[in-house]
Amino acid sequence: MKSKNTFVCGLIRRMTLDQKIGALLTLGFAGTVARPHIYEFIEKYHCGGLRLSCDMRAFGSYVDPKSNKTVVSVERSTGVKYKSAAPVPTASQYKAVLDDLQAAARRRPLGLPLHFSYDQEGGSSADFCFGGVNIFPKPMGLTATGDPHLAYEVAQAVARQSRAVGFNWVHSPVLDVCSEPKNPEIYTRSYSDDAEVVAQYAAESCRGFRDGRMIATGKHFPGRGHSDVDAHFQVPVIDVDRQTLLERELLPYKELIRLGLLPSVMIAHSIFPAIDPDNIATVSRKVITGLLREELGFEGVITTDSMTMGAIATRYGVANACALALEAGADLVLMKAENELVGQTVEAIRSFVEQGRISGEELDRKVYRVLNLKYEYGLFYDAEDHNIAPETVLNDPAIRTLAKTVARRSVLVARSREGVLPLSADRKVLVIEQKVKEYNDAAWHSGILYEDCLRYSTRVEYLETAYTYDEQDKQRIMAAVDGADVIVATSYFLRGTLSNRDFLAEMIGKTNKKVIIVSNTPFEEISVPYNAENVVVTFATSPENIAVTAGVLYGRITPEGRMPVANGCVRAAEELV
Repeated sequence: MKSKNTFVCGLIRRMTLDQKIGALLTLGFAGTVARPHIYEFIEKYHCGGLRLSCDMRAFGSYVDPKSNKTVVSVERSTGVKYKSAAPVPTASQYKAVLDDLQAAARRRPLGLPLHFSYDQEGGSSADFCFGGVNIFPKPMGLTATGDPHLAYEVAQAVARQSRAVGFNWVHSPVLDVCSEPKNPEIYTRSYSDDAEVVAQYAAESCRGFRDGRMIATGKHFPGRGHSDVDAHFQVPVIDVDRQTLLERELLPYKELIRLGLLPSVMIAHSIFPAIDPDNIATVSRKVITGLLREELGFEGVITTDSMTMGAIATRYGVANACALALEAGADLVLMKAENELVGQTVEAIRSFVEQGRISGEELDRKVYRVLNLKYEYGLFYDAEDHNIAPETVLNDPAIRTLAKTVARRSVLVARSREGVLPLSADRKVLVIEQKVKEYNDAAWHSGILYEDCLRYSTRVEYLETAYTYDEQDKQRIMAAVDGADVIVATSYFLRGTLSNRDFLAEMIGKTNKKVIIVSNTPFEEISVPYNAENVVVTFATSPENIAVTAGVLYGRITPEGRMPVANGCVRAAEELV
């Protein structure tokens, strides 16, 4: 057993109960302007870290895209409208914001540093999406390259870029095995539908994060790839037998734990009947302590997923669930709502400690694991390269070249009827393009596929739609298609949105025009119309992958991607009826 870190032990001996509780909290900071309540999280509640959501000004309620009903209301009455885009800063401007927050934390009596956690899985899952940052494809896009070493290089590049701004704890890699093609939450966030491939690529990603001094987080334990519901709105039940769970879902975890590559693990808001039929894994001692700690021997930090997600919040209540998760064996709770739930969460945890449901010794062990991990990754002091302008890293020619290389090697033509691809410059092309999330950076904004197509032809028209078509979008599309020789339509899918797949299938059936579908997933059940005769899969809606896609459409770039999944993916053209 490793010897104890005497520095961290000394800190714990001097900590008050409130400071210890705070050390186990990852609270939310949405946007790019730190308002007074964020400093209150640091100074009053002693929070250990902040989960950064840079592209939205306020963290909003969970609204089920199917029913349009609010599942969990977590809005904060500050006058800010949810889903209003945050101000887009430069990388240096955002670094200054995080530096100031870190300085506030270090002015606290014990000088405990903050961890800044975030998602940067690739593609649209990119909390760091501004300032010219290089965005890479989602994990399945990395597998489409056929080269595990690229997963290492990408993770190291993500770590270098992110550390330059101040991020230090990434909620990646995704270790879920995408064994259910209709999964609306995991889809291309998974490396593959093959557990051994997931383990192989995830191991390289973990090595890249480690060498880039970024704390990695394997998620979502024990594995929620085998589900067709989204935990943001419902409770996924992974109803497989224990043997299947051990051989498929748990294989990546067992391998990465064996290799010593997982500093932290995130628990899934899902029920696993083979382990605990009664409780969501997040609050299950059988899952967290029994399976992960004792059976698999994991000694690192265990964090929850967002405790405001519908699956957990509707069943247990947010504050209570946070305390239950710590009682079950978690070390960190992720509570992103920037409202009265913060105080309620602290009180709920304190109550559990005072009642003895979380013993003093167990509380200290949790704090030790969290602080020791921060110590090991150098969070207690500024790194030697701290004062280097982040733009220097973002503009590194090696990272720029890597982004282009990975894009070229991931984009693939999944289906092609003779005579359509590549497009000739003299054909009149209509690009029907969905509006991207809320990004409006010079490098990444709505319309970039259209703009990239203009590099190859001036005979390109543009029709922008919502991510999920409204009735006006549908009418505009049907009115516009007759005026073009070829229609290029994006059929992107994003968790929390409804797919346009069925309408596009209807449109294809009604027009005699040639149609090319550009999708960010290879799954027919999620995004690809069953009757689309020409399909290009991008694995990302981000700049480099879209630039390559445009080049592929016009025959100026040869796509090198390989289909990374076997089940539920686009069938070959000759299989169409």
